[in-house]
Amino acid sequence: MKALLCLSLLCAVALHADETQDRAAINQAIRNLNDPAQRAAVILKDADIEIDLDRLIELHRRWTTLIGMNEPWTQMTTPNLVSGKIRFITPDVATVDGGSMIDGAVTMTKLAPLLFILKKEDGRWWISAIRILKG
Repeated sequence: MKALLCLSLLCAVALHADETQDRAAINQAIRNLNDPAQRAAVILKDADIEIDLDRLIELHRRWTTLIGMNEPWTQMTTPNLVSGKIRFITPDVATVDGGSMIDGAVTMTKLAPLLFILKKEDGRWWISAIRILKG
């Protein structure tokens, strides 16, 4: 009985370690979207992406009520894609509540919310889809 309990605890620790590694890999894949040179290495060929990643500032223009109508865009930082809460739908599919983050001279950091869908293929996490979340 003790051996069975020890074996189940060992399996639980191993599964937690795998999930921790998966979360780190998912976060890294989303960070890699910020670098145009690294995007192709994390986006599936048939990915369904709702926004132009090279023109994220346009996404923030849609969210002007969040950022502030009177703040000059020249005083804003470059948009930066960030990950948030990760949910595993299956061991090989995850959704991530994240967004495009921008800092302004007057306003605090604001986030235009995005949903990332990732798929694990051949041991690597790939971006399968990106959706704009409606506010």
